[in-house]
Amino acid sequence: MTEGFLQLAAEIFECPREALSLSTRRGSIPGWDSVNHLRLVMETERRFGVKYTLEQIPQLETLGDFTV
Repeated sequence: MTEGFLQLAAEIFECPREALSLSTRRGSIPGWDSVNHLRLVMETERRFGVKYTLEQIPQLETLGDFTV
């Protein structure tokens, strides 16, 4: 599941999959802006069946924080 999530992030951020790991931080790649952050949240919820609260969303600072 982790590989699928990292591939999803690469698609949303429009970057090579190899550029991402679970330790990749928000703001460390140009594609991870506020709009794409919300896109990643929504698409992760849809594809992997997880749910994030409004309080959790701003605290997702690394890809590993998404815990899918």
